Amino acid sequence: MIQQFRMARQMIDMQKASVEIALNNLIAIWDQTAVLSKGTPWLPEEGRKALMQWVELNRKACDGLKSALANGYSSLQQFFPS
Repeated sequence: MIQQFRMARQMIDMQKASVEIALNNLIAIWDQTAVLSKGTPWLPEEGRKALMQWVELNRKACDGLKSALANGYSSLQQFFPS
C-alpha cells in the first residue's frame, strides 16, 4: 500500500512540476511580448496600451492560477503520505 502511495505522490509531483513549467513559460512569453511591444514604432500608442493591458491581465490570471493550483496540489498531497 505504501508503494502505491509513493507512486501516486511521484505522479502528482511530476504533474505539478510540468504545470509550473508551462505557466512560467507563458509568463515569460507575455513579459517578452511587453518588452517587444515597447520597441515597435509601427504600433500606435493606443494599440500599445491595449496590448500592455492584455499582457498584464494575462499575467495576473496566470499568477492566480498558479496559486490556486499550488493550494490544490498541497491539499491533494496530504492524502498521500511520503
